[in-house]
Amino acid sequence: MSDLDNKNLIFVPCDFSTLSFHALAHGAYMSKAMNCKLLLLHVVAQETEIPLITKKLNFVAEECFDDFGIMPEMMVRQGSQPHSVIKSVANELKPTLAILKTAGGVNTVRILSGTSTPFLVIQGPPKGSEINNISFPVNFMHQHDEKMRRIVHFSEYYPDAVMHIITPSGKGTEKEKVISSNILLMTKVLEEQGIKIKFHMHDKLENKAEKIMELSKDADMIVVQMEETASIKKIFFGLREEKLITNAAKIPVLCFNCETHL
Repeated sequence: MSDLDNKNLIFVPCDFSTLSFHALAHGAYMSKAMNCKLLLLHVVAQETEIPLITKKLNFVAEECFDDFGIMPEMMVRQGSQPHSVIKSVANELKPTLAILKTAGGVNTVRILSGTSTPFLVIQGPPKGSEINNISFPVNFMHQHDEKMRRIVHFSEYYPDAVMHIITPSGKGTEKEKVISSNILLMTKVLEEQGIKIKFHMHDKLENKAEKIMELSKDADMIVVQMEETASIKKIFFGLREEKLITNAAKIPVLCFNCETHL
């Protein structure tokens, strides 16, 4: 791999499955929009596999160039547990974005919860190169400064996209006035920057996965901040992100931790 500016890098784990090729297609479109380089990562069990895998990755890279006009860099790493290697590479490179396929939830959540790299988790091919509607679930009863920065961040690359902000209304609770004033402030800040926003309010106390999906049916992407939890049972069986990343509508979900730096 050549010397890369990791702040302008999107990396895609590729195991040569159909779903990982879909992840590559997402990566190619987003690397163009965000003016980032693209890196393919493959994990091998044995070092002796590296020469053959490198040839296969070269072929995939050439196909990517033919299809999207993007020539990816390549990286092959050895490891017995691919999800651990993916997390390690993310922590090492600290790229702008990683794009990850999912066929389940547990290993994906393990990766997401262990890195500051934002991961776009996909279940199918991109609809196209455009992203027109992005959902941002926000709970105004908690810190949301970073979610604001991320809305601004995406608006730079997708200026025509509508940012759909999903939030509890706090109706009938002591938080209702606080939430209302925060919405007014958020609206003022974002509209002054020319960002297109639309609020979707509901009367639940928090943004559960089911409510997020109900209000994101037309979204091209959902952006969520990872919830912190100390419960092992919750991490593996009840975490909101696990339900979102395996959503039936197969909408890509971008997950980031609160420590993420843009």
